[in-house]
Amino acid sequence: MKATIGVFRSDSLLFALVLVLLSSATAFRQPLRKPEFRIKTGQVDDIGRIDYDTKKGDYIFRWKGLDGTEKRAIFVPEWKAKLTVTATVHKTQKGFRYTYVLTNAPKSPQAVVLFELAMTQEPEDVRVSHGWKFWGVSESVVGKLASFSTYKGLPLKPGQSLKIEFFSRFPPGVVKCYAAGDAPIMKVPEEMPGELEDRLPKGIAQSYLWGWTIGSIERVSLPRLFTDWQIAIKEGWVKDEKVARQITKELRQILQTVRQKRSEEVQKRVRTLVQFVRQNRKLFEPEAQALFLFTLPYLTERLRGNSKG
Repeated sequence: MKATIGVFRSDSLLFALVLVLLSSATAFRQPLRKPEFRIKTGQVDDIGRIDYDTKKGDYIFRWKGLDGTEKRAIFVPEWKAKLTVTATVHKTQKGFRYTYVLTNAPKSPQAVVLFELAMTQEPEDVRVSHGWKFWGVSESVVGKLASFSTYKGLPLKPGQSLKIEFFSRFPPGVVKCYAAGDAPIMKVPEEMPGELEDRLPKGIAQSYLWGWTIGSIERVSLPRLFTDWQIAIKEGWVKDEKVARQITKELRQILQTVRQKRSEEVQKRVRTLVQFVRQNRKLFEPEAQALFLFTLPYLTERLRGNSKG
């Protein structure tokens, strides 16, 4: 027997049936990804060579030293950790409370010392566990980032978790986040030839783990929400493909209704969609819930205010 969602009719029996049939579904929460950049191995002209240690995941740089003997330097990448990020959002009088739980897998080969979150405005009332510290929001090569890192010499070791919490007046959207592992300083016996040094990763985009999460965003829109929902599906934040397809269809319909300036129908469709998500929370990871329980109502309230003006 198969459940059909339809156009999110507010039918309690239908909601119950969906929960019964799909409650055993599980979503795959992906750990942060390695950067696409990889160090090119092999011979480097007649200067030296770079080898990859398949067991440890490290790189070995070799060259002929000034004394004529082979010199070696071990490079430990910052992208080896197996880190997952879970984000939840709650509405408050101030705006929105964001909570992140960073979990380094028990079998992760590396501790974590840095977490960065795409954000343009300073958050309020920031709290960080595990002896970590919030260092502010600053510009980087990938845009503005809020930085959190070890403060009292407490890296996030394999099997450990930490919590980051703050308030913002801006609603949630899908944003990028980054993390760096506790890589030992590369010990070089003497100055490395420039041709070899040029092969090392440069900057956040080439060095850090990265992934998608929920974050505070200033510029929200229905097209942006639709794009965020597509990312949410790919990230495994919805536990059933059929439900994901139906919501995608409904969001397209809402977009079309907005363009046609049928405000009453927009409000009705949004209320029904929000009700469906609220009554079927088990089908959605908290990041997906945030998009529908907070961002979508926030947007429609703004649309309603504009139509009255």
